Amino acid sequence: MVMRGRYAVVECAVCGSYLALDVRIGYRKCPYCGYVNRIGVSRVVKVFDNPRDASELVKELNSLTNVSGFKQLG
Repeated sequence: MVMRGRYAVVECAVCGSYLALDVRIGYRKCPYCGYVNRIGVSRVVKVFDNPRDASELVKELNSLTNVSGFKQLG
């Protein structure tokens, strides 16, 4: 998988929360459930060159989830 950017926003495969990870490292532990999300396994939402842009999208997307990281219904 070729990434055109350095920071990927991914959806946690277990709890559905969003997090940014450095694509050069390729993985990051979810702060909500502890699952280790990996590029190629977890769904990539968008890729950015700038970590601030990735962080802003993570904040926006996680505002749609509750504190535990699980998506709210309705």
